[in-house]
Amino acid sequence: MKYIDLTLQVKKTNRVYKQAEVQTKKNIIMGHVGTHFDVYGDVQVPLDYMLSRGVLFDVSHVQGREVTLDDIDLDYVKPGDFVMFRTGSIERHPYGSNLYFSSSTQFSWELIEGLAMERIRFIGIDAPDLRKGHEHAEADKICLKYGTFVLENLINLNHIEPNEPCKVMTMWFEDPEATGIKCRVVAIQPEREE
Repeated sequence: MKYIDLTLQVKKTNRVYKQAEVQTKKNIIMGHVGTHFDVYGDVQVPLDYMLSRGVLFDVSHVQGREVTLDDIDLDYVKPGDFVMFRTGSIERHPYGSNLYFSSSTQFSWELIEGLAMERIRFIGIDAPDLRKGHEHAEADKICLKYGTFVLENLINLNHIEPNEPCKVMTMWFEDPEATGIKCRVVAIQPEREE
């Protein structure tokens, strides 16, 4: 088996880390640094979400427009899946840079709703958000309505075989005060025989 760590570890020298450290509610802001998902209200993640079937869609070729349902094949997706998207955002621009946050790939509303309606557990992206600005929270809330959490800032998605199911372990520590829950995410794929 091949274990691929998808978790972004953020160093104390990173601009985002430094900015979070000086905030008044530092412990709340730190939950949004690195790999995490956002929570709204009193939400608990079911324990069986810790191990999911995972599938990756490589949409890194999509530039200058939103990722839409036409860019993926929903037939690969099953209820309870961890659906990952390699947009290439974190490969093109370092985490914490202005370009990482301002030029990441956007997802269409139709795609967001379509994925959530499949009753998947997680949408994982190598970007800071599915939508920008105030639409960020709106997109997350649409997903949460169907029991789907959006994991942001994944790395190493280029090491996963697209459209080939794998296993994904997701670990988190819930905090009743937090609005962002830090995660550890590991994909497990069978080794290819040479």
